Amino acid sequence: MLKNKIYKHFFKEFFKIFLLITLSLSILIWMTQAARLLEIVTEYGNSISIYSKYLLLSYPKILVNIYLICFAVSIFFLINKLESDKELNIFWISGISKNNVIKKILFLTTICLIFFLILSIYLAPFSSLKGRQILSESKFTMVNSLVKKNNFNSPLKGLTIFVEKNDNRGNLENIFIYEKNRTIIAKKGRVISDDSKNYLELFDGSSQEKVKEKINIINFNTTTFDFSNYKTLNVSHPKFSERGIYWLFENYNNKKITKLNEIREEVNKRLIKPFFIFVLSILSCYILYSNNNKKKFKRYRYSIYFLTFSSIFFNEALLGYSGKNFIFTISYIIIIFLIFCFLLLLLKNMIKNEMK
Repeated sequence: MLKNKIYKHFFKEFFKIFLLITLSLSILIWMTQAARLLEIVTEYGNSISIYSKYLLLSYPKILVNIYLICFAVSIFFLINKLESDKELNIFWISGISKNNVIKKILFLTTICLIFFLILSIYLAPFSSLKGRQILSESKFTMVNSLVKKNNFNSPLKGLTIFVEKNDNRGNLENIFIYEKNRTIIAKKGRVISDDSKNYLELFDGSSQEKVKEKINIINFNTTTFDFSNYKTLNVSHPKFSERGIYWLFENYNNKKITKLNEIREEVNKRLIKPFFIFVLSILSCYILYSNNNKKKFKRYRYSIYFLTFSSIFFNEALLGYSGKNFIFTISYIIIIFLIFCFLLLLLKNMIKNEMK
């Protein structure tokens, strides 16, 4: 009964720490990304609601990218906390061996792995794709793209606009529009929008168009500039990271796709990379066998920390090469498996030596 309570406390403490670290780091990165993605509104002319939805749907992808680091930090923090609070001594007195603790850590790792696989295979790609669809289906709002006064804006592909004054109601002054072969200058203008199109009504200006080697100048009192022929700078074509896992499998060897290595790498990232969490889990278990000598203990612990985080970067490097061809993919799997087996075997030897 006592052991069950101790195990429940162990699991509760881990998930509390894991959630705290994951939320803290992910929200920090998320806020940084929010500032960078403001160009969706300021440059691409989307509304605040589109920006908010896209930002919200980008969160699962952030979780996938930081998951392994958060897991490693959480395990280390948990063991350090239990040790500093003398709770590990209660474990040993209660008849719970280090081997039992290692088994519970591996059990926690399995739970985290299952969630990581769901997040990596389904949730993150699905949310990224939904965000892409929201951007591609959003209606372009010219007023939003012109809010930056005294600045050259490129809200549409192949078009540059400068506005000196804007009352934020669609009334503009001193307008400069540059296309590929035409320049339009007008003293005043106003934005006209309907359900499907955006227009700019211009007053008292001139249009200069280059035809071969000549420049034709046309003065006008009133003219209309139509934006419907231009495409927004929103990227509507899904990336490989936004594709479903079944699509990736169907196109795994599709020779019509020029970047097959990126498809293979994406498959490896979703299906193989999450299992590296077991390597991090085993490395964290080595802290339980720290030397009692304080100086040696610190050096040993720092070595484990360094080795753990170095292994995460090493895994990312291997992942980058794994998409080159099938042999590289198999090599990636074998290397991770051998590292795990070596660390596990070494840990078992430490357990046997301690039991003697």
